[in-house]
Amino acid sequence: MFRAALICSIINSLFTIACGVTILYFVSKRKLERHLFYYGWSVGFILYGVQILLRALSLEIHLASLFMVIAFILFPLSTWILNPRKDVTLLLFVLFLFFYIFIAGLFFTGILQYNELIWTIGSTFFFLPLTFLLIIHRKMFGNCADKLIIGWSSLYLINILIPMGDWITDILAIFCKAIILAGILSYDFAIVTQKIRSGLSQRILSSTTGYGKEGGINLLLSLPSKNNLPTSVILEWIEMKVKENIKRNIATSIIVLQNVIPYTVLRSLAWIKPSLVHIFIFSQSPMIEEEFTTIKYGITELGATISEIATKHFKEKSEGEIILADLSVLIHTFGVKKAYTLLLNKLGTLRVSGTKLTAIMHPETHDEQTLSLFKSIADNVIQIS
Repeated sequence: MFRAALICSIINSLFTIACGVTILYFVSKRKLERHLFYYGWSVGFILYGVQILLRALSLEIHLASLFMVIAFILFPLSTWILNPRKDVTLLLFVLFLFFYIFIAGLFFTGILQYNELIWTIGSTFFFLPLTFLLIIHRKMFGNCADKLIIGWSSLYLINILIPMGDWITDILAIFCKAIILAGILSYDFAIVTQKIRSGLSQRILSSTTGYGKEGGINLLLSLPSKNNLPTSVILEWIEMKVKENIKRNIATSIIVLQNVIPYTVLRSLAWIKPSLVHIFIFSQSPMIEEEFTTIKYGITELGATISEIATKHFKEKSEGEIILADLSVLIHTFGVKKAYTLLLNKLGTLRVSGTKLTAIMHPETHDEQTLSLFKSIADNVIQIS
């Protein structure tokens, strides 16, 4: 029985370490954002796994306790970073932080030893802070937090209902950690939402900002011309629109898909008035770009961006415009149905918030049925050549 328990503990420790390595791998391959949330969870998993291994082999028990304390500081701390209302949970986090350090000191001095009672009490204080944070995230970010809540809560229940349960605890813990890992990997929506809020944080408001105007969708058709390249015509129009909005104190958010607009042009647009011009670049291989907010190119991420921009204008009672460059790229990447559903689903949010979305489209690359479909949800159709 002892041999089976030892093997299960080693497997549990290796699986826990593998969870951390998996997160780092996906971050390195840019399948996940380079965010402190992921770094904190990956390092925490690795330290947690090492702690389980040292405890199972009865090696360096004091060091194992230190690893666990650090891991269970990283888990809630990296999750707390995503909470926009940090002041609400700051006091709670600081109190538990002092408790962690106090418990670690007791283990180092030998006052506390592992037993079922200490295991149950310790598990409660180690797991509860993150449980509270995840419940708050569920209210803010929706069902993207469900897997993480289920996995973490299950792991907590196992530790208090089966304290020091040998191989049974380890086997069940592995399943819980698999759910937690799946939840972390699907947490990208929350990361993107927080990143978009950060990208809009430099907004400067004016008491004369307009309010009460209904938003909607405008369709900008870039017609082919013998004299000008379609790209140059579009860029001229965007520059004109940005300057026009600035004169009226209207914020402009430019959404660029797959880097279709050169960075030199984006820089010139942004520096016309940085407080009123926000640029979001969506790319399948996003690079770290401090000048602009770069986001992984996906239909969910794009929808989140539109929603966050519109919500910001609604809360601040300000007028804004989104320029989507461009709709044709979106259609050719994800298909007509997904692109149409995205805009249709966002139409209500745009109208209520007073935000206009101008989608640039190249009619020569689509059939008449596709053009008619998108014209049907547009308030205005503008043609340039």
